[in-house]
Amino acid sequence: MNNKKIASVIIPAFNEEQHIANTLQALMLNGNELEVIVVDNGSTDQTAAIANRSGAEVIDFPEGTIAAVRNRGVKAASGDVLVFIDADIRVAHDWHEKLRAVIKKLRAAPMMVTGSRVQSTEKDNWLHRYWFSELTSYSAPYINSGHLITTRQLFDQVQGFSEALETAEDYDFCQKAADAGAVIYNDPALVVMHDGYPETLAGFVRRERWHGGQDVASWQQFIDSKIAWFAALNLILFILALAATLAGQYLAVPVYFFVMYGISFMLTLYKFGFKKINYMLVMPVIFYFYLCGRSLALIDRLTGRAKS
Repeated sequence: MNNKKIASVIIPAFNEEQHIANTLQALMLNGNELEVIVVDNGSTDQTAAIANRSGAEVIDFPEGTIAAVRNRGVKAASGDVLVFIDADIRVAHDWHEKLRAVIKKLRAAPMMVTGSRVQSTEKDNWLHRYWFSELTSYSAPYINSGHLITTRQLFDQVQGFSEALETAEDYDFCQKAADAGAVIYNDPALVVMHDGYPETLAGFVRRERWHGGQDVASWQQFIDSKIAWFAALNLILFILALAATLAGQYLAVPVYFFVMYGISFMLTLYKFGFKKINYMLVMPVIFYFYLCGRSLALIDRLTGRAKS
């Protein structure tokens, strides 16, 4: 590998012309010390052209899951340290300096998966204030692939990302790595910002509908996912409330919303802990729509609209 290239950065991209220039500009702030590879997953906009102009290596890979796209990027990479970043993520100004220390650690102890939870950009938007800004405040047994760093040695040992998965490939990767004896370490010093979080409730529900698909991809995955259970409960209660309303029980829908708010309130406490009063009033509402997105994923599976 060229000695000037301290790591290989793999960026999957699909119709990311709105964000990819900012992502690449932040990554290339220190010149060309990083090997930057954009794997274009069949974009129909200017994503590939913008990436080319920005100096990244662009690979055309129109078919395949997000896991397959990431694996294709690794195949083209030459580095012994692999950095996975999404096309709508910006690294902070001091990220490059912090990365050098991380690379030193990884080369000394290659059985590690690190990175950090992505932060919400400062936008005057209630979803960002009350939900996305809190996603860095709770622990999880995996590193999100929006900002995941590991070694090629470990990546090859666990055979990369599981290409059959539509979503949750990062969770699966970290589980495989942990089973192989790797350390999973969330490093909050590596600050990155997510520009692509949805800013509307409809976009938020669509996001969770997509993410929820993997939780219901099989009966076993449904059993293993507590969120899928609550999504199923939400769906059952909604159907019962609708049926009761049609039968003349007009209080059924208000009771449904009251019960779901209580459930969402408890789930908010479990996931985020107790926050300020205004947070505790708003966040359960957002959690309810989170569950609605996951319920739609379950409907997709039950009706055969989801991918097999």
